[in-house]
Amino acid sequence: MIKLLYNGKNSAINKAVNTANEILQNGAFYDRVALLPQMSNTKLTSYEIAAILKNNNQKITIESFWNPFSEPTRIPRPCLFKVNTYKLSSITAFAVNTLINEAILAVAAKCDGLCFEKTIYEEMEYPNVFPWRIGEIAEILTRKRKISTLQSQYH
Repeated sequence: MIKLLYNGKNSAINKAVNTANEILQNGAFYDRVALLPQMSNTKLTSYEIAAILKNNNQKITIESFWNPFSEPTRIPRPCLFKVNTYKLSSITAFAVNTLINEAILAVAAKCDGLCFEKTIYEEMEYPNVFPWRIGEIAEILTRKRKISTLQSQYH
């Protein structure tokens, strides 16, 4: 399974990376990915993508930078992406969504079997594409995890 590596000192990124790694090491995450409907930017089925991701033992390094005029993330080479701390959400669930989304793109850059076509969409339209939907699943799981933790504290 995919593993994210971050050696920086940004505590928000550390927290998001730890949460993302918990999700990426959980078989239930890949089961949910397999249940997604067919996406418009690939010929692969959701089941095929889930299997490729689950069986991929890629380690992906994350580096951070700060630039208010730059994109939120950059993938300078396969297995490495850079996160702009100026534009990364401080809300862990949103940050996990971004990290897993970019991790999927980083894996696709190296994996011949995983191919996503560039998608052009309207500003108000949310595209029906991988890896955005995979990032959404991770965000939802992060929120559910937080809610269950809060509920266990008060019962």
